[in-house]
Amino acid sequence: MKRRGADLIIGGDLVLSGYVMSDEAAGWTWEEEVFFCPSLVRDALLAMGEGQVTVRLNSAGGDPVAGEAIRATLAGHPGGCRIIVEGQASSAASLILMGGAQREMTTGSFIMLHNPKSYVYDGAEGMRAQADFLDMLARVYAQVYAERSGQFVEAVLAIMAAETFYTAEAAIEIGFVDAVAEEITARPVPVIDDTLRTQMRRDITTYAALMRDKAPGRTFFAPRDPAAPGGLTAPVAATMELVMTTPNPENTPTPPTVQTPPTPDPQAAVMQERMRIRMLRDMAAPYMAAGRLTEADVTALVDDGTAAEMAGSRFMAVMASRETNPAAPRVIERGRDETETRRLAMEGALTARLSGSQPEDVARPYLDFSIVDMAAERVGQRRVPGNFAAREDVLRMAFHSTSDFPVLLENAMNRSLAARYRQAQPTYRRLARQRTFQDFRDHTTVRVGDFPNLQPVNPESGELKAGTFSESKEKTSVKAYGVQVLFSRALLVNDSLDGIMQILNDRGAAVARFEDRTFYAMMISGANGDGPTLNETSRQVFNTTDKTKAATAAAISVASLSLARAALRKRQSIDKTELEITPALLLVGPDKETEAQQLLYKGILPEQAGNVNVFNDGSLSLGVTAKITDNTWYVFASPSEAPCFEWGLLEGYTAPRFRMEEPFGVQGTKFSLEHDFGCGAIDFRGGYKNAGA
Repeated sequence: MKRRGADLIIGGDLVLSGYVMSDEAAGWTWEEEVFFCPSLVRDALLAMGEGQVTVRLNSAGGDPVAGEAIRATLAGHPGGCRIIVEGQASSAASLILMGGAQREMTTGSFIMLHNPKSYVYDGAEGMRAQADFLDMLARVYAQVYAERSGQFVEAVLAIMAAETFYTAEAAIEIGFVDAVAEEITARPVPVIDDTLRTQMRRDITTYAALMRDKAPGRTFFAPRDPAAPGGLTAPVAATMELVMTTPNPENTPTPPTVQTPPTPDPQAAVMQERMRIRMLRDMAAPYMAAGRLTEADVTALVDDGTAAEMAGSRFMAVMASRETNPAAPRVIERGRDETETRRLAMEGALTARLSGSQPEDVARPYLDFSIVDMAAERVGQRRVPGNFAAREDVLRMAFHSTSDFPVLLENAMNRSLAARYRQAQPTYRRLARQRTFQDFRDHTTVRVGDFPNLQPVNPESGELKAGTFSESKEKTSVKAYGVQVLFSRALLVNDSLDGIMQILNDRGAAVARFEDRTFYAMMISGANGDGPTLNETSRQVFNTTDKTKAATAAAISVASLSLARAALRKRQSIDKTELEITPALLLVGPDKETEAQQLLYKGILPEQAGNVNVFNDGSLSLGVTAKITDNTWYVFASPSEAPCFEWGLLEGYTAPRFRMEEPFGVQGTKFSLEHDFGCGAIDFRGGYKNAGA
């Protein structure tokens, strides 16, 4: 049976599960195959309309060209797509994920990025052409990942070349995903008693007042001007104060008091019906946007002639029947958090201006607000003075009163600083494994080969033999670092965002450089720069005994690299099992960069088979750091396979942060820039050093 786009729609969501397939290949599939293709996705979106669509994605990948077509289709959907990874989004599926306006992952899911792969049955020229085509595809797709994550294209290319997996937390940190998807547990439908019904009436009245006092730039209701001759009177046409009435003793709604036009007019009746429908839809709009009301709910009230005054109780009854937590109705939170909502909107606007990112819709009304404008709004001052002294007084009042302006400023700076920090890609992260430190104590590490070997099962009893699991003796820990930063009075009063942006840029890059210096100071420490001494061997990481250091220094060549590769391939675990470690990174200093490039990227065709450059296949990437000041060069395995070193941050912190120490004073505002960072050596098996020549 031929599949249709409607087959992908389950429970109102677009479910993309299985193999990513081209339209052409989909025509040759078996009935039991699980797949999706661009034409099915387009048909499904057409059937779902132009509103926001929730996409549930679980795929190991497939055709990358089809994946890009699906990504572009989802990205171009008028209402935007909220994509939730449920399981995995690997290969082409991770590319599809980039098409979401909102990208989320469930707690137990993962994503994987790698270079596009293919096969070809052709001669040498055809194979070379295919390799060039794959290189082109990799760069094109890397641009897509880079645009959505804020990373540099070269950094994404390195991620793809290493075939990198990300958990939800790691994907959020690097920018590939926006948030962890909220997992909702089904609960019994609440019973609506008289107490709850009364509370709901009170809540809808509160929320109506909230919508009336809406944020700038948005309009839900008619202006509060007197009605024109022949039209509706002002209390009916323009106000929401009486949308809910107090129940009478018989517990029946009191009919609303509606003023009618002085002279009956057929046109007025038409206008009155239009106004009723408009008020119903305006009242339902925020709940529909939140997914708590549907178009069918609104249409039912429009069709049965429900008065606007009575619509609130009916809407609330519908929502309460679907509410998962009747003890804390969400409408109460909305009314109570209006101040918080505006603060977050200003925070988003300031963050967008400081980081150069696109603001959310709720933040757009505040994009033109200066720092002093925001401070004045937070302390309830309607008019912002023009002279320096008066504007400085506004700032001083905002910093020293009970307003939340200091929190707004600190959060916006930290969000912008985190964005700049994530853009930095120090080379040490390509050879060291990342971990999270729960506290400042020493943390042990599980290394490659620590897990026991499988043992034969007794064929008679079925008994399993016990293996031994050796815990690593190596320990690493995170340390706290910090420095004070002063923002001058002039910088804040004059709204010098360029100056603040420069500080954030400098500090974000400076923290990444600090991490780089700290890591390499550890890596090349000890005698002859051979690294820290490991507890397991009582020897430095790089030494001739463990064959992690070349006995004879040599320049970078096919012969010397072959020795390095062979050394890694022959590595054994603690229980003497061959690890078959694959070399992934050639790390050099600036003095050896050109020499390394000539070997890794040489494209000259050899006249003899013995002259073939075996390292010109892209399997070994190049890393360069100025921390290596001599001819020394290293070969490392991927940190996901066999890391020699690890680095990490303190749990709960994914970037450096500013903390306000002193509020606005004579000299300005003093912040402390704080960062918790740790790194250390954990094994010797994934590395190789040559002193160079």
